[in-house]
Amino acid sequence: MKSIRVIIASPVRLVRQRLAATLRRRRDLTVVEAVDLSPAGIERIAAAQVDVIVVDVGHIETSAAARLIKAANPGARLVAFGVDETVDQVFSCAAAGFSGYVPRESRADEVYRAVVDAMQGHLHCAPQIAGAMYSRLAGLFHELGLQGSLPSLTSREGEILSLAEQGSSNKEIARQLRISSATVKNHMHNILQKLQVTRRAQAVARKNASRGK
Repeated sequence: MKSIRVIIASPVRLVRQRLAATLRRRRDLTVVEAVDLSPAGIERIAAAQVDVIVVDVGHIETSAAARLIKAANPGARLVAFGVDETVDQVFSCAAAGFSGYVPRESRADEVYRAVVDAMQGHLHCAPQIAGAMYSRLAGLFHELGLQGSLPSLTSREGEILSLAEQGSSNKEIARQLRISSATVKNHMHNILQKLQVTRRAQAVARKNASRGK
């Protein structure tokens, strides 16, 4: 197996030096650098050709650190350590672009395992975190489905929604379509029900979202 080239990044000297010393005992890892996230540290990250950067997120702002590191070395995979294993913290790491994470109370062996997993495209997490990830993804896909396509509207409902999008009131719509205001009101009620919203502004927003406006 090819040796995995690694950088340890932590603002705490003792943390990065001890972790680097521990990981250097692994034959299949090469610890290239142990740096902080100062401008000088970021320059060293940019200059190094590495596979994985292990980042101490227990002492820094996760997304800001990820942006700095990925801008400096976009080809490397990121592994977070010092993570509070809560749903919000794990999702924050995932959203920032980390390929893996290691909980705060983990041992060095688990950091090593996370580095290897990141190279292989694997992610190990607690069952409750996996369950929460599935739940949030399901909610996201449901939301995207609602935004991505409109339920079937009648031709008249489509006309009324288009006029509402232009800012026309019910009375103005009635006058333009030569129907009563009561009829417009009934059509608008049906539109809101079909689009699962409560206000006409929300209905217009759904229409715009469906066509990528």
